[in-house]
Amino acid sequence: AQIVTVVDAENPVITCPTDITINTDAGLCTSTSAIGTATATDNCGVPTITNDAPAVFPIGNTTVTWTATDAAGNTATCTQVITVEDAENPVITCPTDITINTDAGLCTSTATIGTATATDNCGVPTVTNNAPASFPIGNTTVTWTATDAAGNTATCTQVVTVVDAQNPVIICPVDVTIFTDAGDCTSSAPFGVATATDNCGIPTISNDAPANFPFGNNIVTWTATDAAGNTTT
Repeated sequence: AQIVTVVDAENPVITCPTDITINTDAGLCTSTSAIGTATATDNCGVPTITNDAPAVFPIGNTTVTWTATDAAGNTATCTQVITVEDAENPVITCPTDITINTDAGLCTSTATIGTATATDNCGVPTVTNNAPASFPIGNTTVTWTATDAAGNTATCTQVVTVVDAQNPVIICPVDVTIFTDAGDCTSSAPFGVATATDNCGIPTISNDAPANFPFGNNIVTWTATDAAGNTTT
C-alpha cells in the first residue's frame, strides 16, 4: 500500500482596496470612516482576510496591512495607505462690540478691545485680527480669524466705536475797557477774540456778547464747541 499525502503550499492571492483620503469625524481629530475591504482567492477554498487597521485613524497617513490566510496557513499580504485630513473649520467667538474714548490729547485710541476665543477639533487654533495700531474716531469693524494646523479658518467681527469725550481748551481775550460810541451811551467797539484748540480738529468759538455794550461792566461768556459737541467756556 502507498499513502500519498497532498499538501497545499500555494499562497492565496490578495488585492487591497485602493489608497483613500478620509476626513476627520465631526468634532474629532481622528476618523472611523470605512476604508473598504480586500479581496482574496485561493486554490483551496476561500481564505480568511484580516487587517491591522486601528479602531480609529489618526490625522495623517496610516499604512494598513491586509492578510489573506488559507486553510493550510499559507498567507499573502498587501498594503493600503489611509490619509486622514482635517477639513473642519475652527469655532471662533469674538469679543463684544465696545465703545472706547480717544487717548488724552489725541483723536485716536489705543485702548484694549478684548480677545477672541477659538476651539478646534485638532488642537488650539491661532487667533489673529486686522485691528489697526490705533483706532480713528467713529466705528471700525475688526475681523478676527482663527486658523487651525490644517489651514482651515473661521472669522467673526467686532465693532469698535471711538468717541471723543475731551473738552476743547479755550483762552478768552483779556479784560478790556472800551469807550462809548460817539453820541451814544453804548459801545460797539471790538473787544478781542477767544482762541481754542481741541484733540479732534478746530472747535467752533461763539460768545453771548450783545450787539452793543451798555455803559458799565459786561461779562462775555466765550464757548468753544468741538465736533463731538463737547464744550468749554
